[in-house]
Amino acid sequence: MRPKKMKDEIKRSFFTYAIVVVTVIFFVYLLLLSIVFRLTIIEPNEANHEHVLKDIETGFAAYYSGMDDLSSASTIHSFLETGEQAGDAYKILYDFRNHQSFHADFLLLDGDEEVVATSFYSGSDVEARSSVALNALTYKLEGAGVVGTRLTSPLRDVHHRSSYVFSAAIQGEEGLLGYLFYFLDSPSFPDQHYVYVTDLFDNVIFSTYSYGLTTLGKLDLDLKGNWITYEGEMFYKTQTTLSKQGIQVITATPMSIYRLLVLYGVLTMLISSIAILLVVWFVAPKIVAKSLQPFDGLVALMASKKKYSHLDHEPNYEEVEIIYEEYRSRVSEVERLLDENQIIMEKKRISELKHLEAKFNPHFLFNVLEMIKYELMEDPQSASDMIVKTATLMRYNANFGQTLVPLEEDIRYLNDYFSLQKMRYGKRLHYEITVNPLSILEEAFIPKLLIQPLIENAIKHNIHKTHSLFIQVVIKTDGNELTIEIRDNGKGLDEKKVAEIKAIYLGEKEASEQTGLHTVHQLIQLLYGEDYGLMMRSHVEDGTIMTLTLPLQKG
Repeated sequence: MRPKKMKDEIKRSFFTYAIVVVTVIFFVYLLLLSIVFRLTIIEPNEANHEHVLKDIETGFAAYYSGMDDLSSASTIHSFLETGEQAGDAYKILYDFRNHQSFHADFLLLDGDEEVVATSFYSGSDVEARSSVALNALTYKLEGAGVVGTRLTSPLRDVHHRSSYVFSAAIQGEEGLLGYLFYFLDSPSFPDQHYVYVTDLFDNVIFSTYSYGLTTLGKLDLDLKGNWITYEGEMFYKTQTTLSKQGIQVITATPMSIYRLLVLYGVLTMLISSIAILLVVWFVAPKIVAKSLQPFDGLVALMASKKKYSHLDHEPNYEEVEIIYEEYRSRVSEVERLLDENQIIMEKKRISELKHLEAKFNPHFLFNVLEMIKYELMEDPQSASDMIVKTATLMRYNANFGQTLVPLEEDIRYLNDYFSLQKMRYGKRLHYEITVNPLSILEEAFIPKLLIQPLIENAIKHNIHKTHSLFIQVVIKTDGNELTIEIRDNGKGLDEKKVAEIKAIYLGEKEASEQTGLHTVHQLIQLLYGEDYGLMMRSHVEDGTIMTLTLPLQKG
């Protein structure tokens, strides 16, 4: 049987493993999408729904039980019968209203259906009294207890809008004394984009948005299942019917951002997968040929000397058949030992530089992940933008081993970093980067990630202490030196605190804080000597200036 070719087997392995890796990544991505959907859409929606449902149930129950007590209160009866104890009656009505979670305005009518007490502004009580729905109610209330009803025409006064009324007839010993009404204001429901409270016929009582409402106040949405599609928009919906109150509570969370995330994510994964497989297909032969070139030479050399007919077994590869008889050759082992010896002889200064450079990577990543974790629950769109920005930054950050980079490249990184921070802090953070002269953008080289820890330090220690933080980065030349200033308008520090921080970054004092400043200062001195480094100036209520001094290095 003809032995297999090692090159052909390796090429097949490359392609097979590439397919396996791409498939695993794709399924992991789908799993993560489902987890993100659960965390950002379903669970927040269900939590907000339970919150709204609880508020409505307890709020409505309080009005039903409370108005039942008010309708039998002796003070109210006395006020309606004799007109006495008006102040006490008003106090009872106001106290009841002010202790409810849902605000309402009351209207008290006597037996002749005339207004005797109200919390409406002048004029609004007349509108409420003349409401067609209210007139119809007065004929249905006698003996009916407390009744909750949606108003077909909402009532409005100076500050409020009422679409729902609680009503009760007040009965005395000799017959009907009057009627009591509480007109419920539209409540506010936090942390939810779309909340609808309707009656059992989809007539809207309260809503946070007019989206999906008809001009007659009906909810024009298909409420079957957990998904709502309206005018091209998709929502995840939770719905509960409160039969006792005769109302429905619906909370809906928009999914437009998540749909875009899924669409672009899947397209990106497919395109990337095809690109990876094509690269593997076309590049694998070259990689294999390059990798096995020493073996080819060795095989050709050994095959030219003699035949090994005494081997009576059949190795899997013809290359192995030849290498098997020449196993004493240790050329590769000698080369390996030479390489290790050369690595051991590397200078200590280069090793320390790599150690310092490595400190920046995890420090930056931990802070960014904290921001994304916070934003994911507050604003998924912002979190998505952060992830894209973070990917760009990490590509730059992951270029490990390149100690010096063009100034222009590091400034592009700073702009992306500032943009990422502004996604979190918005108008509370402003910045400006000034370079003079502009020619040094392409000519000057600086240590990678040297400026970013100082900016991060300025944001961390000032953003929560000032209404609007402004950070200015000024880069200029002074003869053969390059000066970089990071200025902020924060609260500043007193002389004692400045001296303490200087002692830390100069290495005179050990501390768990301000280690970033110490790393920056140490890196500069390792590269350029003790004549260069970091300097700090700060005054209380006058901000802080961090100055980096470097030799002007041109490419």
